[in-house]
Amino acid sequence: MMKFAAISMAAVLSTASWAQAPVASVGGSGSVNERLAELERGFSARSQAQIDQQRQLNALQQELSEMRGLLEEQSYRLEQVIERQRSMLAAQQEAASAPRVVPSPAPSSEAETAPESGGSAPEAAGDEQAAYDKAVNLVLQDKDYNAAIPAFARFITQYPQSTYVPNAHYWLGQLLFAQKRFDQSKAQFARVVEAYPKSNKRPDSLLKLGLIAREQQDDGQARQYFERVLSEYGSSGAARLAQENLDAMK
Repeated sequence: MMKFAAISMAAVLSTASWAQAPVASVGGSGSVNERLAELERGFSARSQAQIDQQRQLNALQQELSEMRGLLEEQSYRLEQVIERQRSMLAAQQEAASAPRVVPSPAPSSEAETAPESGGSAPEAAGDEQAAYDKAVNLVLQDKDYNAAIPAFARFITQYPQSTYVPNAHYWLGQLLFAQKRFDQSKAQFARVVEAYPKSNKRPDSLLKLGLIAREQQDDGQARQYFERVLSEYGSSGAARLAQENLDAMK
């Protein structure tokens, strides 16, 4: 009986000792609170790394967009030069094939005013080109984005019929987007999409509208814009970026 009691007492003491022993570690050294704190620090570090990566991605996308804009700008200007040369050549060929007509003598007053009326159009065209080039160079060469915004706005107001107007709206939207003035930027890109369906800036404008929607936490609207880029401009660089954004939203 004494032996049985001793064994029972030893068992009780062993059980009590086990029950009262503190939990020293969970999956490693240190207390539970320390481990939890370590896990939280790790989670925070990963979250910050993801934020940093997203910022780097946004910066790269902005740089890529500017580089694409520069290439498109140069291509557009080359097309304009080629088109003007074709028009001049066609006019010269037409003039050469037309029968010569000896003009009647004109009053001296008409002869004096003719050169003035003929010289005004080239001067206006030159002003238009110079104004547009100045605004573009503020972005691509001077990197003076604050000055470029009013420069493009003035160009749109002064030359509303210019073939460069959709480009000016696009660049203005880009500049406002970089300053996170999303509502104003959205208005510029929407203008390109709605009013200039043949503009080479339209696919990138649709892409930017999707990016603005993401910035404004409207993922549903963002998906619609990205899907429009894919459906309307499936082989473009903008479509590739649209797909990347759609994949990131899944």
